Amino acid sequence: MFGIIKDWREQRILENSEFTQADWIKAAERIVILDRLSIDEMTHLFELATLFLADKSITGAQGFEITDVVKQSIALQACLPILNLSLDWYAGWSSIIIYPGSYKSDSTTVDEFGIVHEGTQHRSGEAWLRGPVILSWKDAEALRRT
Repeated sequence: MFGIIKDWREQRILENSEFTQADWIKAAERIVILDRLSIDEMTHLFELATLFLADKSITGAQGFEITDVVKQSIALQACLPILNLSLDWYAGWSSIIIYPGSYKSDSTTVDEFGIVHEGTQHRSGEAWLRGPVILSWKDAEALRRT
């Protein structure tokens, strides 16, 4: 019963997507790593990315503006590793925070002797168990053609 509802919901999302097939093709052409995908794989990736965007919120940090190009690029890159799996692999979290570039993060670690080390690290991204996923657009964009 729930499978029928899930299938119906996903079909509605795909039918009412803000992006057309042509929009997805244009976005995919900018990402080098997608060049090796077949037409069928690309079509499936577009569907996964559409469903991904319906399920996850994307927010800019430090004044970063979330455009359609950003949303599509992040969704395509996020869905590539699960192309032959399902979005269930990304269940349990719902938000992505995108910084314009690398960001500083305070860190605390305890070494094998029990000594606590505190400091600041520059990061290009991180993921927490229940979310959010945090990314640097500069680093995510590095996989794109200019």
